[in-house]
Amino acid sequence: MDEDDFLAFTPVPGVTSPCIGVCHLDGDDVCKGCHRTLDEIAEWSSVSDDRRRAILKRIADR
Repeated sequence: MDEDDFLAFTPVPGVTSPCIGVCHLDGDDVCKGCHRTLDEIAEWSSVSDDRRRAILKRIADR
């Protein structure tokens, strides 16, 4: 597989991670940097953009 095939096969996510590189969980397993829960961080790379938008909305509501 050459690079063009790889890029065509690998979708580029439209919603980027809120990670700012300050990875420290509080007592409720919420990151102090991006404000996602540990579960939300773990699932981020494998979920749809719609799910990512839902996570970002929950972050804003926290």
